[in-house]
Amino acid sequence: MDQTSQPNRRILRFSAAPSSCAEDGLSVREPAESYLILPSDLLRKTMDGLQKRSAGWRESAGVWAGHVTEDHRWQAEELYLHHDLCDDRGTPLSLELTEAAKFRLYENLALQQLRLIALIHSHPRAWVDLSAVDQRNQLCSRVGFWSIVVSWYARTPWRVDAMGFHVRSPTGWYRLSASEVRKRVQIRE
Repeated sequence: MDQTSQPNRRILRFSAAPSSCAEDGLSVREPAESYLILPSDLLRKTMDGLQKRSAGWRESAGVWAGHVTEDHRWQAEELYLHHDLCDDRGTPLSLELTEAAKFRLYENLALQQLRLIALIHSHPRAWVDLSAVDQRNQLCSRVGFWSIVVSWYARTPWRVDAMGFHVRSPTGWYRLSASEVRKRVQIRE
């Protein structure tokens, strides 16, 4: 018998049978369009807190908590500034929320039956995209979670249309265009 003509049974081979189709439920569906609902007084309180903590030279951050409705409205109701939760070790280009502070935050949210809605933080210049560090150091990886970047360490005058609004999708972060922000970010009195 010629050994070169015999199949090597120790080597795995791919089946010739057709593979599963995406219609069989293997594809990831895009989530429904989400909306961020912000009370105007909460936004002002947040911006004041970020600006004060930044002091014109370091990054600052806060977390909005609230409720998510069945129609995909992420409603911010409470503010937790990082520096109120722990020493955030803010520098001109970074800050940190300690693991212990995160656990206390999650515990408090559970007691109040609130969910994480958004992270908002400042950058030193007009650039309002998420940095590679911002993308890796997520506070929440839930699809629909918001991340907002405020320029110039949140100094006044600040404008909502100059902020970077990002939404977590199944494939990563998606930055909203100006027209999407006008449609999907609702500031209410």
